[in-house]
Amino acid sequence: MPLDILQLTIFALGLITLASGIWLFVHARDVAREFRREPDIAVGPGVRVTSRESVVFALIVFNLGWVAALAFWALVI
Repeated sequence: MPLDILQLTIFALGLITLASGIWLFVHARDVAREFRREPDIAVGPGVRVTSRESVVFALIVFNLGWVAALAFWALVI
């Protein structure tokens, strides 16, 4: 497999992780609502912007993205 395909794959996985991380950062209040059972996390004032499903989906995409990029990078070496 050509080297540029491997690099583009790692870049794409990193870009997906970055995009989902930015989305989670922008919707931090909704992410905090998902972990409301923890006593140290306080949700700020404001209305819910996104649904629970979209927050969970973004968390799954974020974690799968960085794990896949790390695993793929380790295999390419």
